[in-house]
Amino acid sequence: MDFAIFGIVWVIISALAEWGLHRIGSNTMYFLLSNQGAIALHAFNFLTTMLTPVFLFVIWYLVWTAIRYHADSPESRPSRVQFNKNGLFTGIWITGSIALNLLFWLHPTAADLEQMFAAQLPSVNKNDLIVDVTARQWEWIFSYPQYHLTQTVNANGEDELVIPVHKKVEFRLRSYDPFHTYDVEAGVIHSFWVPAFGIKEDVIPGETRYEYIVATRTASYQTNPEVRVQCAEVCGPGHPWMESPLRIVTASQFKSWIAKQQKLQAAGS
Repeated sequence: MDFAIFGIVWVIISALAEWGLHRIGSNTMYFLLSNQGAIALHAFNFLTTMLTPVFLFVIWYLVWTAIRYHADSPESRPSRVQFNKNGLFTGIWITGSIALNLLFWLHPTAADLEQMFAAQLPSVNKNDLIVDVTARQWEWIFSYPQYHLTQTVNANGEDELVIPVHKKVEFRLRSYDPFHTYDVEAGVIHSFWVPAFGIKEDVIPGETRYEYIVATRTASYQTNPEVRVQCAEVCGPGHPWMESPLRIVTASQFKSWIAKQQKLQAAGS
């Protein structure tokens, strides 16, 4: 009887929790606008859906035992039912744990990694927009080698990243100070984090790292603060202010912006 009551209540609270999660839907990561972000969101929602009943089982078990088997008086006396082992429960728990871990290794881990690795294949990266991202204390510098732009800035003279929507962008990430080139490996570790992309990649001196992103809709830092480049690795006293605005624009807007940046660079601004 105890097992039946416990199981029925567990099923009910698990069903209510799953209903609540699905009501939240795709908002669990607040604001996303990239293909990689969609992969991360799917993985998060899948893991949450699968693990919610497991989490509630453990919590409900603790609550149930505290209520059902508490002592009515401080006087000790033998329990009505004595167990020193339960082979069925142990077998189910171990088998279930192994099955869940194997499932999570295959999906979403291996399946989503395959998608991310496939995005890095040379055969699918022939027409990417290349953006060189240089991290220095405490600044992000963006250059566009295909357009011969060495540093792009906004109207206030601040470094700015602009990319077109629905086009694959290859970010080449390096950490060094281009204004002090005596030692290109003398920098510190930074972290390239764009909350709206759902990605974070450490940028390490002496290495070049790559991220491939397709933005799925237009947006800007002015409309949502998640649309920014932020350092997510403590890199010194200026770390909290190491951020740059990001704009995701249409193809025609990007073309106009590139032309403007080329004029600014030619004028020596």
